[in-house]
Amino acid sequence: MVGGGGGGIGTAVAVAVAHAGADVGVITNVAEHADDTRRHVEAAGRRAAAAIADVMDQGALVDAIGRIAAELGPIDLLVNVVGGALFDDWHRLADYDMDAFDRLIGRNVRYAVVSCREVAHAMIASGRPGAIVNVSSVAARGTPLLSGYGAAKAALESFGRTMAMEWGLRGIRVNAVAPGTIKTPRAGQSDLAEEAAKSIPLGRRGEPDDIAHAVVFLLSDLASYITGQTLVVDGGSTVGPPSDRPPVYVTNPQVLARFPAT
Repeated sequence: MVGGGGGGIGTAVAVAVAHAGADVGVITNVAEHADDTRRHVEAAGRRAAAAIADVMDQGALVDAIGRIAAELGPIDLLVNVVGGALFDDWHRLADYDMDAFDRLIGRNVRYAVVSCREVAHAMIASGRPGAIVNVSSVAARGTPLLSGYGAAKAALESFGRTMAMEWGLRGIRVNAVAPGTIKTPRAGQSDLAEEAAKSIPLGRRGEPDDIAHAVVFLLSDLASYITGQTLVVDGGSTVGPPSDRPPVYVTNPQVLARFPAT
């Protein structure tokens, strides 16, 4: 797993995968996160390995993947969790900062292509099947002020679909999970966030475990005939706000009277 620790989605995925019966290797640039993930995995009764590396450094990432494989054995499953947008990455398109765009591509796409390529190359060389899940975002569908982040995640999904086509006959499945708003340590907690959750059909922000469970499903044999897909896990936020009222474009007074606002 590329990314993990810190109590967010990466930690939840590592724990869920371990409980599902897999040994877990994690690559992160934070030693504390590596130790935290290792403890969680071992507590679930599975072997754990960690490699400290800057995943934006291609050579360091390739080396880290090799170290994980040397310690735990051939890699059959891969999850790419690293990503996100920082405060400095929010920009209006009219005055977009291209340096921010380059950072977002590196943080959300480039490293994942490298890790997928390395793991798939080993799988193909040995004739082993496998499964890959990349963590995307609902921002890939378009989000004001986060165009670079959304574009990077859309590119990640596109790469995944092509991987699915090129590697499918080799027994390698490639899918993505696109989270909506999730309660993680980095996202923080606030009354404003909880108020915003009222606009989500299921009425709450997601938990890291919600994403982890989707990842485990796509890695498992239960998804053996699923590849090249993106599973959106957002409580319905991309469907629209919760409502039992007619759509806003309905103006018929009889219809509106029949379904009054509550």
